[in-house]
Amino acid sequence: MKAYIVTLGCPKNLVDSEATASVLRKSGCDVTGDPSAADVLLVGACSFLESSWRETVDETKKLARFKRGSKRKRLVLMGCLPKHRGGNLESELPWVDHFLPTGAHARLPEMLAAWKDELPLARTLVLGDADRFAGFEARDLLTAPHTAYVKVAEGCNRKCTFCAIPLIRGRQVSRPADSIVREVDGLVARGVREVTLLAQDIVTYRDGSTRFADLVGRIAATGVEWVRIFYVHPAGLELRHIEPLFAHPAVCRYLEMPVQHSSSRVLERMQRGYDRAHVEALLASVRGAFPDVVIRSEVIVGFPGETDAEFEELKRFLGDFAFDSLGVFPYSPEPGTRAPALDGQLDPELIRERASEVTGLQEALSFAARSRFAGTELRVLIDRAPDADEPASAGRFYGQAPDIDGEVFVTGDARVGEFADVRITETDVFDLCGEVIPALGTKEQ
Repeated sequence: MKAYIVTLGCPKNLVDSEATASVLRKSGCDVTGDPSAADVLLVGACSFLESSWRETVDETKKLARFKRGSKRKRLVLMGCLPKHRGGNLESELPWVDHFLPTGAHARLPEMLAAWKDELPLARTLVLGDADRFAGFEARDLLTAPHTAYVKVAEGCNRKCTFCAIPLIRGRQVSRPADSIVREVDGLVARGVREVTLLAQDIVTYRDGSTRFADLVGRIAATGVEWVRIFYVHPAGLELRHIEPLFAHPAVCRYLEMPVQHSSSRVLERMQRGYDRAHVEALLASVRGAFPDVVIRSEVIVGFPGETDAEFEELKRFLGDFAFDSLGVFPYSPEPGTRAPALDGQLDPELIRERASEVTGLQEALSFAARSRFAGTELRVLIDRAPDADEPASAGRFYGQAPDIDGEVFVTGDARVGEFADVRITETDVFDLCGEVIPALGTKEQ
């Protein structure tokens, strides 16, 4: 049998798709890039915003066309959406044959066997006792071969009123440290230069007596050249949690830390577990200890009850603390969350206006943040070679995460998958431009 896989949404879904491919291959099912040749059509769907639902409908309808005239082909919807959208999916998406919740990809071998033997199988399956980390250690990479995501935990124990992740992915389960280190060892042996560690609340990772700082130390010892950390929840976070991480030269001085708002009252309604004073002290201490740190964050605008004064406070906060980059999300009610029941729901048009205003403000702040790198020398991991549309190579420095932040456009001798020392000659809102610094003993051409 052959399977075709489409991944929608965040890096966590991408890792799940990679693990799915590994599980399928071990079961004798090859993965193909041609949906017309596939017996199984798999969609790993996101459920973060309403737009994700529309994207899923469009993608599954498109793939359903490949089932016409064949009784053997199956279309399976995986990822966050099956658990989040609930029991109406079977009627809302009648062209989908089966629904598989996130983490249940280990059940695919039994599904393949049932299809092969024409045995009955429920349309909606459950996680059950399936190994949610199956296939992670030696999986097929869907990223460029020099960079990889590594999931260290699944789920979340926080109770944010706007967030559906605990409903979708359950309470946090930390992956065994030995398994993670074996995976990174294997990735390094395959030529991976950068790993991005993934968890919703990564600093709370714990496997027995192994805490997150211990895990990072073991990962750094594998010889991987860059370690990037996603996501650092601000609640309870202090400088003492960051210092042992940044003590390793391999760990990029880059924090993805979603503050969500600056108003203590709004943060309390969000049930984030901290107030503005905590965020201010945390940012000041981290930047004081590590002046070269790059901090990316996210904010939600238009949260229920957000007043005009609190919105103005948010803008002043962003101006004062100037994140290097910022994701700006207009509040939208998510099924199963508690925020839609809060008083003070705002008009959607007002929410869009506020989001647009913050986005414009952040562009100016990002431009100023990037300008500090002008004239500096940075180590850049090259992702793309020049082509007809772009005469420069493209890569990233430590302050740019793959597929999220901007790039560094590089002229000179630079090879994909390798590091190059680059002198930055120009900066913009998202991107940098520079030229390769010739190695000692070579001549510039």
